[in-house]
Amino acid sequence: MLKQVGLESKVSIRPPFLSGGEQQRVAIARAMANSPQILLADEPTGNLDEANSQIIMDLFADLNKRGMTIVMVTHSNEVAQYAKSQIRMKDGRIIAASMDI
Repeated sequence: MLKQVGLESKVSIRPPFLSGGEQQRVAIARAMANSPQILLADEPTGNLDEANSQIIMDLFADLNKRGMTIVMVTHSNEVAQYAKSQIRMKDGRIIAASMDI
């Protein structure tokens, strides 16, 4: 799992000694460890640079193609473009929805 999130070289380092972005990628790897049917991701790229954000979003796209449902919350329009379906909210209300189910 660490290899999939680009952290294979950090396998022996405990999370408290990793950067915030690296810790976020460890959390994603842990979430994927049991191959869940649904993965909940709250701002999965929030602490990541552009290159690592791309790695995570490509990984999510691949997992989705293999049948995993990804429910993601993001403020990033770029990240949201990866989603097949989107629900946009403002002030706690749905303002737009596009579904590709």
